[in-house]
Amino acid sequence: MKIFLSHHSHHKPLIREFKGMLPSFLLTWLDEESLSWGESVPAELKSTIQSGIDFIIIFLDKKALDSKWVMQELEWAIQREQELKRTFVLPILLEAVASEELPDGISDRLFLRLNNFNRSSIEDLAKSATIKLFQLVVESYSSLQLEVPSRKSLKSIRDELSAGQAKLLGYLVEQGKDGREISQRQIEQGMHQPHASAELFYRLETLIQQAFVRKRRISADGQFSYALTEEFRSQLDIA
Repeated sequence: MKIFLSHHSHHKPLIREFKGMLPSFLLTWLDEESLSWGESVPAELKSTIQSGIDFIIIFLDKKALDSKWVMQELEWAIQREQELKRTFVLPILLEAVASEELPDGISDRLFLRLNNFNRSSIEDLAKSATIKLFQLVVESYSSLQLEVPSRKSLKSIRDELSAGQAKLLGYLVEQGKDGREISQRQIEQGMHQPHASAELFYRLETLIQQAFVRKRRISADGQFSYALTEEFRSQLDIA
């Protein structure tokens, strides 16, 4: 998942701190790290926003709203959102701004807010943003699947998994090849992940969307059990 961080240059230290608190497997596009010497800045920004990222997080305050660059990035992002027909622009308010001061197309959205510039508040914001990003990924996968006319075989998809996903799938195969369900806590312990790990959640949801795994709620507090799908188990038997 690749995230573009749109902001006013005045808040560069805040953005660096926020970026550093996101999980390492979330790829972030930041101008000072991603632009190369000699590149056309407007062309590269537009190309990245309209074809090279999954979501744009835009940090807004009065300085950002007065910035020609930030507003141009927002315009490109809203155009991209309309093309994708899904949520793409994710706004964060850094100070109180009246709704009538916000640009069209964004004033009626749900915002995340930074309470203050203390490290604990920035850390809380990064955690909240991470959780909501994964929720959006799950929703987007559901809608995108309807647009895919055909799917590769699971054996082919398995060869293209990232190292982390492949390791998790290997563990699930080892524990559940016979069709047995594996509890969320057992997976957390077996994979040496903390309880309710965002990274583990993302990998499990990805495997579910790719039809390797199915899940079942087993308690009211949001605990699930996981098992290999019949389709994937049948391919394992053939292999």
